[in-house]
Amino acid sequence: MAVIVMGQHQDPHAMHMLEQLKLRGVEAYLLQTYDFPKKAQLSICPNDGTGRLTLPEGKSLELSEIQAVFWRNFSGVSDEATRNNFMSEDSIAAQDSLACLRTWFHLETGTKWVNSWTAFQHHKEKPFQLLKVGRLGVKIPKTYVGNCLEDIRQAFEMLPRSIFKPVYGGAHTEILTEAHLASERVASALAKSPITVQEFIAGTNIRTYVIGQKVFSVELKSDQADFRNDAAMELVLIDTPKEIEEQALSITKTLFLNWTAIDWRRNEQGEYFFLEANPSPMFMGFEQGSGIPVTEYLIDYMLGQSH
Repeated sequence: MAVIVMGQHQDPHAMHMLEQLKLRGVEAYLLQTYDFPKKAQLSICPNDGTGRLTLPEGKSLELSEIQAVFWRNFSGVSDEATRNNFMSEDSIAAQDSLACLRTWFHLETGTKWVNSWTAFQHHKEKPFQLLKVGRLGVKIPKTYVGNCLEDIRQAFEMLPRSIFKPVYGGAHTEILTEAHLASERVASALAKSPITVQEFIAGTNIRTYVIGQKVFSVELKSDQADFRNDAAMELVLIDTPKEIEEQALSITKTLFLNWTAIDWRRNEQGEYFFLEANPSPMFMGFEQGSGIPVTEYLIDYMLGQSH
């Protein structure tokens, strides 16, 4: 049996997992999806759900031999970046390649996906993620998503203090001010993309990691709206309240996750507000700072050795 790390050579987390798997004596391989179909081959038989993956270095694996896939990131397919229009030859080729890969992602071959394609789709649509989690009875901040300036201003005026951030991700969170809304560039910015406006929860950042049934939390002490901007951020291991542990496991199940990092804001009254659940969170820095052996737990889980 083998384990695949789906990621890129230049990604430290992907290479770390590959190295640690090999140190555990696991037959492990890196798959950069951008190598398909130019350098890697995939064969699938819809009649019986079998298939074979051949990696660029020539190693061939039956899909049923792949015990687990650690999904660090998905880099598209070989021709995807060269598409000119929807009906171009390159576009059709890319769609064919993506359809083949996605079929593998859905096949029931006994592979444990950490995490699955379905889980990543839920993360892409973060407003939908918030909606689903809110329906579980979990507290979420008051939130507006869209590009209507009138509605954004209304949300801004109704909330004592608010932040704004991208809908999909990729940029940091900022406090929303009147100057943002009065800017001459706001109309052109909203014509380019919508934004998320969200109630600012005064308090502290909490990150809860879930690996299978293991749950552990750290407090990220920072005075900034986005702790990622704070070089002085302090990381403190804390006990996870029983209610939050149960909510974290429920969120993980609802979003089709096997492992995740859930970000919360804990207000001054001790209430937890869900922000997001990441299907491929960074963890090496948190592992070092907290002493929690995240890598060991992940490998145990993939190999069915969780205890």
